[in-house]
Amino acid sequence: MGENESSVPSPSQQDKKMAYHKVNADQRAQGHSPYLDNDELQATALELEWDMEKELEEPGFDHFQLDGAVQHHLGNSQSPDLDLEPIQPSSSPKGRFQRLQEDPDYISHYTRQAPKSNRCSFFQILKVFCTALILFIFGILIGYYARKKCASPSPSQEPNNAHTYHEILKEIKAEHIQQIYRDLLQFPREDDVDIAMKILVQWRSQGLEDVRLVNYSVLLDLPGSSSNTVTLKNSGECFYPSGQQCNRETKTLHSQDLLYSYAAYSAKGTLEAELVDVQYGTVADLIRIQAITNVTKKIALLKLGQSPLLYKLSLLEDAGFGGVLLYVDPCDLPKTTDLTDKAFMVSLNGGGDPSTPGYASIDGSYRQNRLNLTTLLVQPISAVLAKKLISLPEDTVQKDRCIPLQWPAAGKKIISLNIQSVTTYKTISNVIGYLKGTVFPDRYIIIGSHHNSLNIYSGQEWASSTAIITAFIQALTLKVKKGWRPDRTIVFCSWGGTLFGNIGSYEWAEDFKRVLQRNVVAYLSLHNPVTGNSTLHPVASPSLQQLAAENSSFLSEALFPVHATKTEELDPSFSLHETIAKLTGQVTLQIANEPVLPFNALDIALEVQNGLKGDEADIPQLLAVASRLRDTAELFQSDEMRPANDPKERAPIRVRMLNDVLQSLEKSFLIHRAPPGLYRNILYRLDERTSQFSVLLEALEHCKLHQSNETIQAALSEVLNSINSAQVYFKAGLDVFETTLAGKK
Repeated sequence: MGENESSVPSPSQQDKKMAYHKVNADQRAQGHSPYLDNDELQATALELEWDMEKELEEPGFDHFQLDGAVQHHLGNSQSPDLDLEPIQPSSSPKGRFQRLQEDPDYISHYTRQAPKSNRCSFFQILKVFCTALILFIFGILIGYYARKKCASPSPSQEPNNAHTYHEILKEIKAEHIQQIYRDLLQFPREDDVDIAMKILVQWRSQGLEDVRLVNYSVLLDLPGSSSNTVTLKNSGECFYPSGQQCNRETKTLHSQDLLYSYAAYSAKGTLEAELVDVQYGTVADLIRIQAITNVTKKIALLKLGQSPLLYKLSLLEDAGFGGVLLYVDPCDLPKTTDLTDKAFMVSLNGGGDPSTPGYASIDGSYRQNRLNLTTLLVQPISAVLAKKLISLPEDTVQKDRCIPLQWPAAGKKIISLNIQSVTTYKTISNVIGYLKGTVFPDRYIIIGSHHNSLNIYSGQEWASSTAIITAFIQALTLKVKKGWRPDRTIVFCSWGGTLFGNIGSYEWAEDFKRVLQRNVVAYLSLHNPVTGNSTLHPVASPSLQQLAAENSSFLSEALFPVHATKTEELDPSFSLHETIAKLTGQVTLQIANEPVLPFNALDIALEVQNGLKGDEADIPQLLAVASRLRDTAELFQSDEMRPANDPKERAPIRVRMLNDVLQSLEKSFLIHRAPPGLYRNILYRLDERTSQFSVLLEALEHCKLHQSNETIQAALSEVLNSINSAQVYFKAGLDVFETTLAGKK
């Protein structure tokens, strides 16, 4: 989130030193990062937020912006990386001449040397006058051209931000996005670095000057030379993941569809065991299954959906299963989608390079031997193959009603699962471009998408998101050429290695962890922006829930192969792409330019209280601290955010301090380690069906499965400490503001 700092008319000397020291220390701590801290860039983020408001036009606002720019430069004075032009008192000849005129010693100094004759004295005075006049005119000319050349394009030069946004966004046109999209798909199927380089060249051609590649050598799990197989031991029939028999159409054995139908980072080898239908693999499903059979080393037939795959696999692994066949039930797919005969790819990587967990994959990093991320042999299969394995007829639709796939009451199948994939180190590249802000260049808004080089999986969605970002870059740079720049820095990112567990973005974040933690404002994701043509489902962090509603679906964990025309079939006119681009642009501009960040403290407090609904979590201590948090948040919102948003009451130093607080609103709710597949931010719900804290729900389920309350006690403690930390954080912010006011008085 962004921040602001300036001085009030007469704060106490101690307060002024504290405020300056905080900003100055922030800038020194950035160090000399080769990518984030230089004289051309700066940027990062947390989540998503926006709110349309009119630009503040009062006279006091112009003064505020100027003060903010001056103070910000001073705060960065110790960092050679930020090349902000200082705002200094005039040193023009005109200024010097005016000071000479006001100096009584100046006239006496020259009159003492006056010649004896009046005629000579007259010429001497005339000479001084002419010299002064020339200097005066010369000073005006220097001042005029210096101002014209070096004037800082601060937001105060724009009389109306809403008008500026409109001028930028009107340049985003559907036909431009479509052309960029088609150009991207013309790239030959090359490796990650080549595709990233071509995106870099394209962004530069649109006018984005500061663009670079950031490369990491990471451990990838790639398909072997032949497809994985599933064999029915009773009949000896062998099937590929798509459901076609191994002895038919052997010419397609090495096709990309078959080779890339696998689970990256699965255990490898062959397992022969009984197949057990576990449905969605919920705790209730496992309790039911374990009550009737021993599941040790057996193979689970598992549906995607209802909860994160990694979480369900962790439950199956703990239960003792040896393998898993994954599929998507046709009843869980839209009626317009037919993927029953398609296998797919999944990644079992929770994030980042598996060989460098928690730290960046840079030269010299220790590489851990983590070829498999689970002991389970995991294989995705098509719904067609799932039906064959449980001996169901092909057609499961009766009278317009879809019947979910389920194992018959009687029946037992022994299968042999063969999985062969290859782990190898490869270079993946991120494309990072910067549009540097003028007022707060050390506060970053990131817009991210991804690029793929996985052949059949690199079809459209990456090109859709990259085309949208490129079109937005084009619109922004047109305005930049006219002298405009955002207040805060905007960073454009195209991530590599996304399909293997968001490796590119994770490694970059680990590489610049300290900078991002301190300077992040918001992260806007354009991953897979157009998936249909009916409803818009934006997702936002809790502090911005007034602006978006969550709509998570764990079916998106399955990456189906797609044909090259799918995107243009969904949006032939690219009008949906234009809408998404303009919405993203409006959000970005709002966050990048508004003096007060549009984050809502009270919404977080309300989210906390909603997360405690339910009899299981009805703990007095939790309810009490949640109530205190709400009271403090209401006071914070009314006493601090309201006057900051009113230009008549706005004090620059208070706005800067307020943005400091807003920037870190949700950090109190980050836990050190979350269950597999769950968010570290305990406020983030798994889906829209429930408002309870996911970490508490998971702990309750875990207790049912293991007949122990140890897990729930630990989870309750995590939640209690998080809520209390947030309340203390808000209270400390209020105390700082009160101290500042006292110093001012």
